[in-house]
Amino acid sequence: MFTYRYRELAVALEKKGEVRLALAKTLRVNPEEIFNLEVERFSLDSRRKGDLRWSYNVIFDLKRKIRTTGNNARGLIEAVRETRSLDAEPGKNTVPMAGHVDIIGAGPSGLWAALHLLRKGFSVDIYEQGKQVEERFRDIRKFFVDRKFNAHSNVLFGEGGAGAFSDGKLNTRSRNLFSETVLKDMVQFGVDESVVTFAKPHIGTDKLVLMLREIRAEIVKLGGKIHFNTCLEDIEIKQGRICAIKLREIPAGVYPGPRAGTGMTLGVNCASYWKLCEALVLAFGHSARDIYQLLHARGVQLESKAFAMGVRVEHPQMLINKRQLGNVDTKLTGAAEYFLATPTLNKTSSAYSFCMCPGGVLVPCASEPGTLATNGMSYSRRNGAFANGAIAVPITAGAEGFDIPSSGSLFGGLDLQRKIESDAYNVGGKNYAAPAQTIKSFLAKREDNALPKTTYPCGLVPSNLWDWMDKTICKSLAEGFQNFDRKIPGFIEEGLIVAPETRTSSPLRIPRNNETLESVNTKGLFVLGEGAGYAGGIVTSAADGVRLAHFAKKEKVR
Repeated sequence: MFTYRYRELAVALEKKGEVRLALAKTLRVNPEEIFNLEVERFSLDSRRKGDLRWSYNVIFDLKRKIRTTGNNARGLIEAVRETRSLDAEPGKNTVPMAGHVDIIGAGPSGLWAALHLLRKGFSVDIYEQGKQVEERFRDIRKFFVDRKFNAHSNVLFGEGGAGAFSDGKLNTRSRNLFSETVLKDMVQFGVDESVVTFAKPHIGTDKLVLMLREIRAEIVKLGGKIHFNTCLEDIEIKQGRICAIKLREIPAGVYPGPRAGTGMTLGVNCASYWKLCEALVLAFGHSARDIYQLLHARGVQLESKAFAMGVRVEHPQMLINKRQLGNVDTKLTGAAEYFLATPTLNKTSSAYSFCMCPGGVLVPCASEPGTLATNGMSYSRRNGAFANGAIAVPITAGAEGFDIPSSGSLFGGLDLQRKIESDAYNVGGKNYAAPAQTIKSFLAKREDNALPKTTYPCGLVPSNLWDWMDKTICKSLAEGFQNFDRKIPGFIEEGLIVAPETRTSSPLRIPRNNETLESVNTKGLFVLGEGAGYAGGIVTSAADGVRLAHFAKKEKVR
């Protein structure tokens, strides 16, 4: 047998999946001569609008040797099959860890850490301040109607984390054994197997909910315990090592109000208790701000980092389809996306698109009462009439140079987020309606008399964003919109801004040992995912959890 790879094998749109026939035709061999054909990666090739095709990278065997030169073999090379799996890669740098592990947060990093630690024989308890994903879904729907904010069960908090109510993209800049393991796990829990090979895989909120139920069942089957409606209230550190945690149970129906310093309270009827803890995994996501403040108060090292903020923009999906794909049947291709970036302000800053949701909807997301932020989500079919995406502007570490009283401090970025979210809530009428402006009016710095249709469920209020948003952000957005309109004509004319988008990533990082993923100054405290400042998105966060478990070695640590 001779093994070959073929890169960028072209397959017609209407013949998606018919890889063997396309390969045989290209190589001028009979389909029966091709053995052990595997798709390694595939994508939609849209470089020539109106003449789109699928592009596949494949590996396969032939009984005879063929030439790797000529017009029929431009992407053909001889190859060797490699076995890539975590099972075949024993941990080289093991991390000593107590046999029982407590995990804070049931988002991607927490769930995957629990899953893989349990598979290695550890015992695990997960504590999640929110609810099971089915109940969380009902709470979110209820909030859209009655506007009564639940600070523990919302778009950001609950089983699955913020990623459960987002576009559900599974993109990563680079794939490694940890991220590949996550994708294969997802297939095991019911996701379509194409997520392993498609260059831009997408699940959708409806399918994510089903997958999360299966992961929960597997964790329980392996002996893990998941404590919903339970949040971390305090930690105890002695001689530089975590030794105990204080947890608080939140009765159903408790709607917290503000608490000095954190913006949160847990209600007078909530029961709290201490428990011993030798290994604590923090996987709390990028929006549990009270945990950052708790860690700082207890001496755990934190540092400010760069992040980004901006707005959500919404366009008719038909416009994006036409500009990005040409006149094609999107039933064959799926709804079109865009990825935009441009330097602005004399190249000292930039604006870029983030978390674009084809055929998606806008949703309000906040983690504290009296604040408003926006996000986008989509369902698996991505067949809505509108597209939305974040247009974000980078913010320096500590938010130096931006319009906040504590600019440059450790919590400067968090303070800037809160200021913009609080202003948006007030401008919107304190009822979770969102300030909005057409892009055309934004560039003219005027308020609209009327606004176009939107998918945002809580209503829009016409507003001139220049009156209350940070001016540096507004200037970068204005230059970015003008650049984007040259790439996608109609971006300005048909675009609607819904503000603000503030939760692209955390403004803080918990420094950790690169080998052990342990806090640099607190033994037994392992920090993962977006909340720790080391991941961005569902897959990279989950991969962080897999990585921790892979190198973990059960042993007495005291």
